[in-house]
Amino acid sequence: MDKLFLLSQISLLDELPMEDLQVIDEMSEMKPVKKGTLIFSPEKPIEALFFLKKGQVRLYKINQSGKQFTIDILVDGNIFGETSTLPLTDDDTYAEAMTESYLCIISKTEFETFIEKNPKIAIKLINILSTRLKELYSLSEKIALGDVRYRIIYLLLKLSEKTGKRKNEWQTIEMKLTHQDVANMVGSTRETTSTIMSQLKKEGFIKKTLRLAVHVDRVNEVLDEL
Repeated sequence: MDKLFLLSQISLLDELPMEDLQVIDEMSEMKPVKKGTLIFSPEKPIEALFFLKKGQVRLYKINQSGKQFTIDILVDGNIFGETSTLPLTDDDTYAEAMTESYLCIISKTEFETFIEKNPKIAIKLINILSTRLKELYSLSEKIALGDVRYRIIYLLLKLSEKTGKRKNEWQTIEMKLTHQDVANMVGSTRETTSTIMSQLKKEGFIKKTLRLAVHVDRVNEVLDEL
């Protein structure tokens, strides 16, 4: 698989001229990652930025009782990781490949040298960080205030907005998502989540064909009532 071609497809870099992409290509290492691989953790931090070209990565934390809480699921074109000048995660975050993935890795030193010469990229990265923080704060607030059913409905809508394709009233969720993944993100159990997901299917809020899809209008009506 051609690394330069993959870099040119990453949303962050889609406006860069070819000469800049060639510079990044030379400084970065592209690495295939198997499903289930722990990319980094608090015990094994890596000061680098990761460009997720293809695949799916889960960012999560573990509380004092050992329970995992998923804070984000990233898909093709996302960026994560940390350098001293640009933290896109924090010190207690874990990153795990949910599927077979391809990552382009840029070390702290190489990235910071590049960013000094390319301030437009720095602005784009700041915008990414700002957007991610807003999404996290919004999700945290909804999770804190709503019951489990409300939290699941809200989460599925946001994941469809983030990754999905709209066709009429339905919007897909373009990622692999288990009931345990959903439970981890809303702070519930898999059993409770499975029961609620089944209810939502029967009531016409979601459906599953090749991908899970959300009935956007019906979901928004419910959320507006709360």
